Amino acid sequence: MLKFKKFTEKHLKFIQKYTKLSPYYVCDLSAGVILMWDDVFNVSFAEHDQTLILKCNFKNKKPVFFLPIGKNFDGALTEIEHYTVENGLPLNFMCVEEEQLPAIKERYGDISAEYDRDFSDYLYDYEKLLNLVGKKFSGQRNHINAFKKAYPQAVFKRLLKKDLPRVYEFLKEYKKEHRGGGRIERSEYKNTLKLVDKLFSAEFEGGYMEVDGKMVSFSIGEYAGNTLIIHIEKALTSYRGVYPTTFNSFLKLCKKDGISFINREDDSGDLGLRTSKTQYQPERLVHKYFIEVKKPMKIARPPVLKGERVELSRLTPEDKEFYFKLYTAVNLNKYWGYDYKKDVVNPTPDAFFDMQKRDFKNKNNLCLAIRDKKTKQPMGEVVLHNFGYDNTVEVGVRILKKFQGNGYAKESVKLISEYALSKLNLKPVAKCYLQNEKSFIALKSAGFIVENKDNKFYYLAYGK
Repeated sequence: MLKFKKFTEKHLKFIQKYTKLSPYYVCDLSAGVILMWDDVFNVSFAEHDQTLILKCNFKNKKPVFFLPIGKNFDGALTEIEHYTVENGLPLNFMCVEEEQLPAIKERYGDISAEYDRDFSDYLYDYEKLLNLVGKKFSGQRNHINAFKKAYPQAVFKRLLKKDLPRVYEFLKEYKKEHRGGGRIERSEYKNTLKLVDKLFSAEFEGGYMEVDGKMVSFSIGEYAGNTLIIHIEKALTSYRGVYPTTFNSFLKLCKKDGISFINREDDSGDLGLRTSKTQYQPERLVHKYFIEVKKPMKIARPPVLKGERVELSRLTPEDKEFYFKLYTAVNLNKYWGYDYKKDVVNPTPDAFFDMQKRDFKNKNNLCLAIRDKKTKQPMGEVVLHNFGYDNTVEVGVRILKKFQGNGYAKESVKLISEYALSKLNLKPVAKCYLQNEKSFIALKSAGFIVENKDNKFYYLAYGK
């Protein structure tokens, strides 16, 4: 299973090894944005088969994943699916571009997809903004010409490590000039300092405008695939025309083969930024979809399944004491793979009964009582859980000790497996501790075949 590490500044180069080859256009999948906004995103990462997997752990919310970047996209998605199933998490993706929606829909079927216009990125043609040819760019050309006329001595330079003290001095003056800014601007200023601090710890591009020896603007960006993502554009507005001149000068500084687009990030709903970015005639807006994959458990109501000697049916309030005894039998549950003491603060018959009802309602698992077909006496339970996005479902069974050794487990496992296969179109699988000989024999006799094993488990699949 995937092992995630918390992203820190020391991981910048590792993350950028992947993001600089990103096939996506969203700015969020860049080392700079991950660094600057990590207090919001709270990113952790894992690597699978030369593929980067990023997970965002928003405060008080379930984890959300970015689409993988690297060699094995499909394999990485499969690993994400297994991770969510094993940990009982929803499968959600963020910052998915419109072009990826058909593939996601084809893979998962039942999804919801929404985006917020305020956080759509502005994507521009590099050559068009570099040359500013045509009537639609006359305003930008006029601003640049006015700046050059007013400050013919101005020069644009590449930002070097020795220039960092000047950047900090500039930012102090910038902050005074923009005193009274809103929450978003204050957060952006704080995150600007964070990126400036680590500017030379990874592959970032930086440049600044100088007038009479004074820094009056600077810009920072990075390459991702065929796109230059501009993270920071700061200028002293007392120098008329400095913003468009800095922007155009930065494009000239960063121009290189293979870079076709510019991403100037989103406008966060700020009308001033929206007007400014729209005036530069974007090729398109890159909408960032939030994808919620619907849970693969598709059971409206628990079935009643009848075999030769057993009947499988939902637990009833009359079964509470039986279920409590089944759940708390230490010797019986040492190979169940779940310790109720971690989740159940007050272990009572009502608590366990309510928990299995809640799990079914939340589409996490299906629990059926194993009953004597004639007397309806409950003897154990059989469970379908870990509903996988690869159309697998895990089967579990446990029976009170006094009913063991009579073939009830075999019959129950076969009944529930046939139901999963024929009615749900799911492939039953099972996981059994190596030491659990009784369960292993029951699974094999019910038609399960060993597919793999490690130092802890047998991994089996149902096959006729």
